[in-house]
Formats: sequence, structure tokens, C-alpha cells
Amino acid sequence: MANNPYRRVTSLKYWLVSVISLIVGVCFLYLSGLGWFERYKSIGTLANQFGGLMIASVALALLWELVGRRSFFQEMLEVLRLKNDVESAGLDAIGTDYSKVVDWEHRLDGAKKLDIFAAWATTWRNTHQTRLTRIATRPDSKIRVCLPNPNDVDCVKILAARFTMSEDRVRSKLTEAIDGYKDLDGRAGTGRVEIYGSTAFRAFTAYRVDDVFIVTLYHHKDSRSGDIPALSCREGGSLYEFFRADLEGVLDASVKLYP
Repeated sequence: MANNPYRRVTSLKYWLVSVISLIVGVCFLYLSGLGWFERYKSIGTLANQFGGLMIASVALALLWELVGRRSFFQEMLEVLRLKNDVESAGLDAIGTDYSKVVDWEHRLDGAKKLDIFAAWATTWRNTHQTRLTRIATRPDSKIRVCLPNPNDVDCVKILAARFTMSEDRVRSKLTEAIDGYKDLDGRAGTGRVEIYGSTAFRAFTAYRVDDVFIVTLYHHKDSRSGDIPALSCREGGSLYEFFRADLEGVLDASVKLYP
């Protein structure tokens, strides 16, 4: 940028105009003090004020050139970098309430493909039970559910420690979740609802609704209360691609539990 000839020409013009303006301002101040203006005080006052205004303008312009413009330029670069990062990631929304990160009702009402990657997501499933059932009845729809495998001893043990539950309680929660998702197609085994059991440790919960991923993180503190970060990202972005590849990798290594 330092070797840019257009920038050098612009800077030269700027400094030339500043010097000329400064000289003009000083001249007006000097002339306003001459004896001739004693007889024409109004003109002398005008010349004095005009000269002061020219000098003050040059001073302000110099401050802008030396400090303000560069600071503004750096700030704009930071904003543009952030905007480019967000655009590249495909990030649509971020917050601390997963129920408000997207319009779940709107998304699920028109959904054809739904992937669920969670420990059990009981609250979410019960909240949207009607809409999930409606998706499962559409002939061109597909719901894939990836849950921890209740038959894997190590997986159950990790979840018990993670959620501060007994192993029996964890198995009960997983079995309940599997039964709940089976009920979406009336346990008819239509193939529109698929349930997989995996040994992958859940570091987050993810839902893919057609071309959007909604992801919520987990607490690592002893208390599970409080808000947690949640985000939504669209297809085509780097975040979406990460979660898509991650989910497909887990599904490939999972055991199909239903149908």
C-alpha cells in the first residue's frame, strides 16, 4: 500500500491544499490587523474570523489525517473481517437460549429431513411431538436420531458421570428416548424414522433441519443450571460443513436400533 502511486498523489494534493489554506489563513489574520481595517472594522473582523477559521480547519484536518482516519480505517477493517468470518462460517444466529435461536415452529412445519444428535433431548421432543409426528407421516421425509447406545457399558458409565446420574437412570432415560422416537411413526418401521446408537461422547446437542444446523453446547460445571450458548448455521458455511461431517462420521460408526 505504501508504494501505491494513487495514494501518494492524493496525499500530495492533501498536503498542498493544507499548506495553501494555512498560508491564506495567516495572511487574513495579518491583514485584519492593518490600520486600513480600522476604518472598516466589520470587514476587519470578518477577515480575522475567516483567517482563524482557515487555520483551525487545517489543524482539524491534520488531526484527522494523522489520527482519526487511520483509526477509522482500522475499525472498518475489523468490522469487515468479522463480517467476512461470519459469512464464511454461515452463522445465522447466536445466543444463550436454543429455543429462540431459530423459529422452531416454522422450521419443523416445513421440514423434510431432520437429524437429531443428542443424549436424549426429552424436553425438545415433548415440546415438538406433534410436529415431529407430522414430519414422520410425510412420504418424502426422513428423521434420523443418533442417541448414545444404552447397551454399551462404557457409554452409559460416561453419561452417568457426565450428568451426575446412576447408570440405571441413564439406561432408563435412553430407553425412554428410543421408545419416544419410535412412536413418531407409530412403531410401524416405515423407514422414515431411523434410530442409531453410538458410543460417541456428547460435547454438544445438534439438530439438522433441512439446510440448517442448530447446535447447543453443554455445561462443564457441577451445576447444570443457567443459560448455555446456542447457534444456528446454514448450508454452505464452514460451521455447517463441520457439524455435517461430524454427524455423518458418528452415524457411520453407530449401530442401527430401529427399524
